[in-house]
Amino acid sequence: MNIITIMSDEHSWQAMANAGSAYALTPNLDRLASLSQDFTNAYTSCPVCAPARASWFTGQYVCNLGTWDNSTPYDGGVYGIGSWMKEHDIAVHHIGKTHFHPDGDYGFASALAPGYLESPDLGCYYRDDNVRRLGAERRFQRIGIKKGPSHDDELVAMALRWLDDPPSGPWVLDIGLLDPHFPFYVTQEHWDQFSAIIPEHLPDGVLPPFTSLNGPLQSLRTYFAAELADEETTRRAFIGYFAAVKELDEHIGQILDKLEEKGLIDDTVVIYTSDHGEQLGYHGMWWKCCMFEQSAHIPLMIRHPRIPARKIEAPVSIADIFPTMCGIMGIDCPEDCDGQTLLALMKDGQDASRRDYAFSEYNAHGLSGGMYMIRWNHYKYVFYTEAEPQLFDLVADPSEDHDLYEASMTDPQLGKVVEECHWRLLECCDPFEVNRRSKDFQARMKKRLGLPESYTLERSVGYVPHPEYVKRRRG
Repeated sequence: MNIITIMSDEHSWQAMANAGSAYALTPNLDRLASLSQDFTNAYTSCPVCAPARASWFTGQYVCNLGTWDNSTPYDGGVYGIGSWMKEHDIAVHHIGKTHFHPDGDYGFASALAPGYLESPDLGCYYRDDNVRRLGAERRFQRIGIKKGPSHDDELVAMALRWLDDPPSGPWVLDIGLLDPHFPFYVTQEHWDQFSAIIPEHLPDGVLPPFTSLNGPLQSLRTYFAAELADEETTRRAFIGYFAAVKELDEHIGQILDKLEEKGLIDDTVVIYTSDHGEQLGYHGMWWKCCMFEQSAHIPLMIRHPRIPARKIEAPVSIADIFPTMCGIMGIDCPEDCDGQTLLALMKDGQDASRRDYAFSEYNAHGLSGGMYMIRWNHYKYVFYTEAEPQLFDLVADPSEDHDLYEASMTDPQLGKVVEECHWRLLECCDPFEVNRRSKDFQARMKKRLGLPESYTLERSVGYVPHPEYVKRRRG
């Protein structure tokens, strides 16, 4: 058996036609979902690029890796998909974005345009300052029409050529795409198409009042200059984002068609997911970096040619992908994986041995304290080290407009939900201890880089110090 993993960037679960979106045109993702074990409640382990991708690649939670932010990339020191599969005589090839450390060893048999994180995002070192991100306004200003082939056009062309003559198996091919990540550069054709689809009156939730914002989330609004997103800007972002989702969908269609053309489809597992979602103005928040559904809830489809398709509602994590790949290949996964295999869920639709929740965390730019999420049953519990927790009932309140935490103080049933969720959080980590470790590390790195006390530079040019963060190294 061979495996192809396709990881997009910033694609929310909600931004697909098969998930009920009123705006998404995703026939190829719909096709893949209909053939797959479609996990409808999958969550990122961290809603920002480098930590999420490190967690996917290693099967470990960010708090155990120490890959806190976009200044702390994974460096291969802990077993990941590439090095672990290599030890079991399975070749892993990679095309496209990794957001890993440029000096690391990842066990790849080949790597084309690997998209390493060449320079740290320095906002991560100024979390306590409640500042606006340098250049935040450019994220809104750059939305528009692309000139010529995009980076993803070129990456997919590489992947199609690779599939024309794949090596003898078994093999794994990872494809890391950039769409639909901002700045939403799209073709004129797609821009015009979605200009006609996106209504003049924006959907509920992207305009005030924003009822679910606490102090930490207000700080994130400040950091990403969310006040700049007026109605016109927000509508342009919707057009650009859903046009970029359409271009992503077309690329996935090309890959699926190539697998069929080359006769590989019956011997290849196809996994599609994204590192995190896109908040797109809902709750007044932008880009990602929070635990609302638009940011934390991601697609996960696993098309196994020998397992019948089904929808699976159990909460799962991006960290579960690595152990699942090991199971598909018939090998054990590393002992320190936090993720758990999905194979029993895929085959039977249930697995009593798995944990019954998904966990996510955030200890990065724009937020002075840590933020931690548990998705359990139909509830979402968000714990802050510097604010009261939040509790949302995702069945009664799918828009997450009504925080139930205060009511849980007097309602025994809700109080029990909070207790159950918090116990599960502590099973994953001590949030205060994790917050302390992340900030201590960031302070050390700020000093090591010789950065000024005030935030004056968006990125450190061309230099990422080799990380000291790895707690459990392979060896």
